[in-house]
Amino acid sequence: MKKSRFLALVLTLLMLTTMITVGATAEGEVKLTYYSTSAEVNSMFEEMFAKYHELNPNVTIELIPTGVGMGQQEQLQSLYASGNAPTFMNIDPANILDYQDKLVVFDESTDWLQNLNPGAIEAGRVDGKVYGVPFSTQGYALCYNKRVVESVIPGFDPATINTQDALRTFFETLDAAGVPPTMIHGANWSVGCHYLGLVYAVHGKDAESGNLFIESLIDGTKSIADDPLFQGYMDTYDMLVKYNYRKDDPLVGDINADDQAFANGECATFFMGDWMWSIIGTLEKKDLDYGYIPVPWSNDPTAYGNNEAVVSMPKVMCIDASQSTPEQQAAAMDVLKWMLTSAEGQEYFIKAGFSMPYNNVRKDATYNSMTQSIAAYSAAGKTINIGCFTYLTGDAWAKTGDMMLKYTVGAIDRTELATEINDFWKTQTKH
Repeated sequence: MKKSRFLALVLTLLMLTTMITVGATAEGEVKLTYYSTSAEVNSMFEEMFAKYHELNPNVTIELIPTGVGMGQQEQLQSLYASGNAPTFMNIDPANILDYQDKLVVFDESTDWLQNLNPGAIEAGRVDGKVYGVPFSTQGYALCYNKRVVESVIPGFDPATINTQDALRTFFETLDAAGVPPTMIHGANWSVGCHYLGLVYAVHGKDAESGNLFIESLIDGTKSIADDPLFQGYMDTYDMLVKYNYRKDDPLVGDINADDQAFANGECATFFMGDWMWSIIGTLEKKDLDYGYIPVPWSNDPTAYGNNEAVVSMPKVMCIDASQSTPEQQAAAMDVLKWMLTSAEGQEYFIKAGFSMPYNNVRKDATYNSMTQSIAAYSAAGKTINIGCFTYLTGDAWAKTGDMMLKYTVGAIDRTELATEINDFWKTQTKH
């Protein structure tokens, strides 16, 4: 009897111990979801999250991927509307305006945020509060393949292309040598946000100048057709269209195919940002040496925009506060700290070719030639402030980009394009 009581007591204790252990494990497990609008590096995030899980087995992170430029804003809206908001995400700074009441506010005194470069935290600030933190500094202009260009123009200096006439001569020289001079990516986000964005941004060196110009289009006090920058950049765009490597099928919009063609040296230049290295860098056969040429909009070599490249922090990391638990929010904050400020986390961004706006990035970090070229413009102060991205939300670049694509294929003329752009902005509201 004593023996059976003893066995019963042992079994009871074992059951209680098991229950306590299982309960502790369940409570310690945290599942997070991450929504990425940086679709070109989906695999990078997957590898990063797998590594974090290896280091922290109680935290599982599921990537919610998107396609490049493919309805990303609509997908995020759908996730929130269905009660499946991501725990954390990277979004455009402009999107904070749509979601700020649903996002965690970062405490600027947090230790790891002190690793941000001076001014970098402003990328995610809205109404005096920080809702997101950047992970990269990126830039764009007219990228050129050094091997291809220098095979035609030995000793080529990109600084010599600071007028439309110089760009025209450059293209004509390449064309005469049988080298396709340039390529336009046939996607609305590229031509509607990045190219048309130049028209707004170059109104001044501060973000406010571009915003004020857009607001003048919204209230109808100005017409884009009357703007010298619009006319100038469209004259340059006509050159790009004329010498476009994809002119026989300009609406393909396949970023992988375009990056592959450029990396193979099938064309000399490509209007695209240094983020394309995240794809090109993975290719087995590719050229390695690239640089950036400004996109001139006039024949004044001293005019702002004719000597500069766009440099920005285009994405910010945010944490949901509306549908995630406090435990998930705390875990997401720890993941961001590891991703952005640990040597192990930063390694993934560095390998993908991202220049990070943090002061504790490894000193031995080496960057690809595209990133180095953009960094040289930044170091020289030759940058275009694309702060007007605040207005260039998915809806804006999709709709005005579709207009630009119609113009690209000759479906509308420049007067009609200007009218459509004006009509679009009149439907928008000021921030």
